Amino acid sequence: MLLASLAAALTAASAACTGSVGGGSDSTPPGTPPDGSPEAFTCEPGLAPASVPLRRLSRAQLSNTVRDLVAVAAPPAERGAILEAVAPQLDALPHDDREGPHEHWGGFTRVDQTVTQEHVERSYALATAVAEELTRSPARLEALAGRCATDEAADNDDACLDTFLRAFGERALRRAVTDDDVAFYRAPAGAPPFDAADYRDMVTQLLAAPSFLYFVEHGSEAVDERLAIHEVDPYELASRLAYHFWQTLPDDELLELARSGELARDDVYRAQVDRVFADPRTRAALRQFYAEWLRRPDVAELSSRVGTPAFDTLRGDLTPTGELREAMFDELADMALYYSLDTRGTIDDLYTSRKSFARSDELAALYGVPPWDGEGEPPDFVEPERQGLLTRAGMVATGSANTRPIMKGVFVRRALLCDDLSPPPANVMATPPDTAASATSREVVTALTGTGSCAGCHTNLINPLGFATENFDALGRLRAEELLIDPVTGELTGTAPVDSRAVPQITWGDPTEVADGRELQGLMLASGKAQSCFARVYFRFTFGRTEDAAQDACALADLEGALLDGAPLSDVLRRVALTPAFRQRNFGEDG
Repeated sequence: MLLASLAAALTAASAACTGSVGGGSDSTPPGTPPDGSPEAFTCEPGLAPASVPLRRLSRAQLSNTVRDLVAVAAPPAERGAILEAVAPQLDALPHDDREGPHEHWGGFTRVDQTVTQEHVERSYALATAVAEELTRSPARLEALAGRCATDEAADNDDACLDTFLRAFGERALRRAVTDDDVAFYRAPAGAPPFDAADYRDMVTQLLAAPSFLYFVEHGSEAVDERLAIHEVDPYELASRLAYHFWQTLPDDELLELARSGELARDDVYRAQVDRVFADPRTRAALRQFYAEWLRRPDVAELSSRVGTPAFDTLRGDLTPTGELREAMFDELADMALYYSLDTRGTIDDLYTSRKSFARSDELAALYGVPPWDGEGEPPDFVEPERQGLLTRAGMVATGSANTRPIMKGVFVRRALLCDDLSPPPANVMATPPDTAASATSREVVTALTGTGSCAGCHTNLINPLGFATENFDALGRLRAEELLIDPVTGELTGTAPVDSRAVPQITWGDPTEVADGRELQGLMLASGKAQSCFARVYFRFTFGRTEDAAQDACALADLEGALLDGAPLSDVLRRVALTPAFRQRNFGEDG
């Protein structure tokens, strides 16, 4: 009776739903070849990548840039105080949203290029605050511009100011400072003598300039005049390299090589890619990549339902804290970094690892292993079912009393396989299915989505991906039986065997059945779609935009091929900077 009523409740709401991969019909999803093989990237060297608009620095990049400018412009003993003083302006910068083809489902904050009036006002407030702090005292002004800016002599003021503009301006604007630049930025100061207020005004102008707030590129020599493809110039290349791997401005070595033009030489550039990638700062940028890609947007705070009847029955003696959800997501990033930087791991290792990277005592206890110290060999799971990415607590927990197979399936389909799904109709029920006193989560979901026009999408593309990990409960614990819980009273009415068998159709039309999440991961790797999707998402993170499967095919094929060949992730992550796309720009009418 319960299942019948649930099905009836959804039938009307599902009438407009047309689920598909690529947004087309159920029978042949766009982007999927008729033979069912995974979509391949076909590199056509004569096809130009798309021209792109001016990109702004992300919130993280802007904050890091200010921090590193202060580090080279202020007295060492004063740097902490300066950053503390401008912290309110840094905190007030608008937060970037995760964006991409599926937004929060594997999207990245780097892709958010929204510019509002708030961005303009907050960035100007930041510029004025930093300028005020860098010139607040004679000692700070001297560190910023040299002894000549604070001495009693007046005959050296012109040269002092010009030297400051060229040195500080090169860092802030990330390009060579021309004579015209010097004339422009010093104009408000008028004639000497100059004081702290004049330097403050110039710093404000520089930090509010488009070249500071955006990635302004003009390019150098043409690669293909007909297609408007040019190499970016050495300064622009230094910025691309530094901001991709470090999320901040180029260091002294990159600036020197840009200034001399040596960075444009292939051998010099390759050596710099290796040096930059090996720098400890790269870890923070790659952590952001993995943390945003693998973070499921549907997982509620695991402590938020404590005190509700159904959840309390489910959790038993386990009382999750407010830190458990973040510990789960941190483990995913730590695992990815371990195989990307700490070892010569591959994408197969990411999907098949039997090691726990849980650092918190709480998550380690849930796994039944000792916590990892972050440095030694991670402990192995004792549960044979706990293997690979999809069986981690961060991939199966929900923060509710039920396992929500639909949301798990949507995450795998969109974020890990990069398939499109048609959006549900506007009138579909927004409330997630609750527990049932006489049905498993799988039975509830099947009843809700097994009929009507939504059935094709759910039955073929979404639900099976979620069903494959039903041998883990909503807190991420392994289970053989599901507790049947009355959603109102929380009464335990019985148990039922867990069924994690599924036909996931990783490749459209493939009838292969998997027994659980372990076999699902193997099928994802065998299909090539896990590798293809990794190439896509890392491209988006690198270039701050959504890929064009045709025009960006050469860069995508290079990354995908390395992953399919079993190349270490460290090589794949580094080689993106060695692709022609990383060193070139389309300066067509839209660029």
